[in-house]
Amino acid sequence: MSQNSLFTDLLGIQGWRVKADGVRIEEDGVVVEIEPRRTGFRCACCGQGVLFAYDHQPTRQIRDFPAWGRRCYLEVRLARVDCPDCGVGIEEVDWVERYGRYTQRYEQYVASLCDILPVTDVAELEGLSKNAVYGIDKKWLKRREEQREQPPVRYLGIDEIAIKRGHRYATVFYDLERRTVVGLIKSRRERAVGGFFRRWGKKQCKSVVAVCMDLWSPFLNSVRRHCKDATVVFDKFHVYGYLSEAIEEVRRHQQGLCSGEDGKLIKGSRWLWLKASRNLKRKQSHTLEQIMAINKPLAKAYLLKEDFEAFYACGGKEEAEKFLTQWMKRCRESRLEPFIKLAKRLKRWSAGILSYFEHRITNGVAEGINNKIKVLKRRSYGFRDDEYFFLKILNACGALPSLESIIHPQN
Repeated sequence: MSQNSLFTDLLGIQGWRVKADGVRIEEDGVVVEIEPRRTGFRCACCGQGVLFAYDHQPTRQIRDFPAWGRRCYLEVRLARVDCPDCGVGIEEVDWVERYGRYTQRYEQYVASLCDILPVTDVAELEGLSKNAVYGIDKKWLKRREEQREQPPVRYLGIDEIAIKRGHRYATVFYDLERRTVVGLIKSRRERAVGGFFRRWGKKQCKSVVAVCMDLWSPFLNSVRRHCKDATVVFDKFHVYGYLSEAIEEVRRHQQGLCSGEDGKLIKGSRWLWLKASRNLKRKQSHTLEQIMAINKPLAKAYLLKEDFEAFYACGGKEEAEKFLTQWMKRCRESRLEPFIKLAKRLKRWSAGILSYFEHRITNGVAEGINNKIKVLKRRSYGFRDDEYFFLKILNACGALPSLESIIHPQN
């Protein structure tokens, strides 16, 4: 085998060969001159075959895979063809886009690096600009997203995440059974949530059996409008969150009323009230007992909060409904304004809260995915492009097909 044939085999581009003495080493890397070894051309616009070239473009260098530890550039003169339908235009080649500066396989290589490294690190490693790497990664993420299969979702979760400072939130939709992200939108407003459901399609909406969400009217209204057959389940972790807010309001109010040592003792106990009694250390339990001995409102609030632990331990919906009714009555009788408000809220949303005992679903999966999102933001020092950020989230959560599967699809 001649040296030229060996280089052509190493090139690995069908229909193209390395010119005789076409490999040279320059300061910037290895340059490989290539030429076609086939007859006929195709129009890049419509794909129609053309027998002869109209003329050729000036010689251009296209970045390819590294070779022998150096950057590699393919030097080529692409033909222009006179297409009967499209007029004069560039020929079609399957290894580089019409005006691309990188081969398709090199872009795929860079995109695969971006799966494991931040864009800045990939740019430094490959000697590319940050914008070039960002453009390549986003392009291939979008291609993967376009080929994403979306099987029917039985249990849908809806939650919000903070994406920027200043109370900027996005809404995330989860497949609770497969523990993955279905989609994201830049807002938590009703109109935006409804827009997601319209894009998702009527068939997908009809397949949803139950939806787990926060006690947030825009979510509820959109679900009732688009997933009419689905049962609404209010997430128990959000219910516990409202309970924690109530006891914290009582603590702050009592802290303001007390002075001296009693006020200091209450001020330093913020997190103790939010812990379950079984998780308290001996010293922490003693501190709470001291405070409850001198402050009856806080003692009432803590007992109500501890008793509520038995609600989600109920065996069925009927038992839970009786428990909730009695517990809300105790809240009203406590004369603690935050707990009276909480009782009104729970009564208003009681149907969705009690639906938990029919389907037993929560948005607990969101916690793990939110941690992945935080790591992603921290690793990349934040994102300015929301669309790119959402694509990276989908990829990090395993919602996109692998890059390998779209490069070499299984027949």
